[in-house]
Amino acid sequence: MPPAAQEKQGAAPQGDEGEPAPAQDDDPRRSPPPATVDELAAACVRYVSRALRVAPDFSRETLPLVDHYLEQAASAAGLRPETLPLTAHTIGAYLGEVVRRTHPCWWRIGGDDPARWRLEFRDAYLKFYPVQVVLSALTRRQPGHEDTSGLELDAEEREGLRARLAELPQVTEAEYYAPSTRLEVIDIALDVIAAARGEPRSYRPADYEQE
Repeated sequence: MPPAAQEKQGAAPQGDEGEPAPAQDDDPRRSPPPATVDELAAACVRYVSRALRVAPDFSRETLPLVDHYLEQAASAAGLRPETLPLTAHTIGAYLGEVVRRTHPCWWRIGGDDPARWRLEFRDAYLKFYPVQVVLSALTRRQPGHEDTSGLELDAEEREGLRARLAELPQVTEAEYYAPSTRLEVIDIALDVIAAARGEPRSYRPADYEQE
């Protein structure tokens, strides 16, 4: 198991610039994703459906289909490195959308590099870079590979997460890098942060801008 780019309040919902500003009582899961993310995630659905004859539906239950497709793509990336960026961007966007539809969070996609696009969470100070984790999975057998959990959280809570993950059974390499496993790690990270904080707290995009 692994240790594993927004306007201020009152701006429009998230769009191509990735600048969400959900109202205080809104659930960001009800907002549409930025158009760029939506297009890439839809492309992932098409690619997986074409390869496996089954279409994932953005639920965590069908995420194992993307796990399987990623394994096929990892092998192809070694043979056809020119496919790597598009593959990482489409699977990363899809994974990010599954996370966003599962947990209250929003996209920040400022900039042209999808590897810097991230999800910021409402119920915990947590950032997740889905394209980075997919890129890591796709290149794990290549020289110079750098592993990443794709998560940013406070140092103390990061240590708590590592301790929780160390208690879990060992997994295979494929399971370690699987998108479904990354979602499970996010589940655990949110639990660890909630336990460490004690009292619930909600965050907004402006909280992530003050870095």
